[in-house]
Amino acid sequence: MKKILKVFTALTLSLGILSGIAFTPQGITVAPQNVAYATTASIKVTSAHLSVYRGQYAYFTIQGKKYTKATINVYYKTGKSKAQGLGAKKTNSKGYVSWRWKVGTNTTPGTWKVYVKLGGQVKYLYLHVYKR
Repeated sequence: MKKILKVFTALTLSLGILSGIAFTPQGITVAPQNVAYATTASIKVTSAHLSVYRGQYAYFTIQGKKYTKATINVYYKTGKSKAQGLGAKKTNSKGYVSWRWKVGTNTTPGTWKVYVKLGGQVKYLYLHVYKR
């Protein structure tokens, strides 16, 4: 039984599964570990104008991790928008990035999804388009 326990301990320690844990005849001892936890900055909307009439400009600004690539996709009834101004951008030294685009005059009124990706995070927003 001790041999099995030693093999199990050696295997799990070599894989890093039980780092800091030791099995002894007196019981199990646990050594404190310095663990670094990864933190991810969330995407924060700092300003937005996403309720518009057809033919108007929609825009918003987000803040997240600085100097990070950000992309946007707007999906209308007819599919993904190809409007000018919806390209990939990079956040500035304070983590801000903005998009501004003209909503087409023939865009179907309704609520449409806006996907913003910054680093590995995604933020979902909604664009509300109204008929005049």
